[in-house]
Amino acid sequence: MRRTREVMAGARVLVVDDYEDSRELYGEFLRLAGYDVVTAADGDAALRCALRQDCDIIVLDLALPKFDGLAVLRMLRSTARTRSIPVIILSASVGGDVRAQALEAGADRFVTKPCWPDELEGVVRELLAARSPT
Repeated sequence: MRRTREVMAGARVLVVDDYEDSRELYGEFLRLAGYDVVTAADGDAALRCALRQDCDIIVLDLALPKFDGLAVLRMLRSTARTRSIPVIILSASVGGDVRAQALEAGADRFVTKPCWPDELEGVVRELLAARSPT
């Protein structure tokens, strides 16, 4: 467990949500857990940030202005620089079609809002641990 925590310390998480309260809540909780958090409020800003910031993982809402989350996810997966970054979809949309579309587009996990911040942090930790060399 200690090795896992060392690998996670300082990992950069991009939190993308158009609701400021959600960005702040999940961002602050992840900061308190030791992550370096950057945020974006729309799909265009999310793509620019992902391309410039060397993110280790992305938490992405689906309902976004400019480009919706599925469009952002597809663009991330089609770009060599961002293709392998784990993406967690965090969305209030719970329909099976939405979940299936997100997973088919390349999401690594789908977490339904509202969720407990420690649930989200657990998924972030799990995906980062899976990517790190043992």
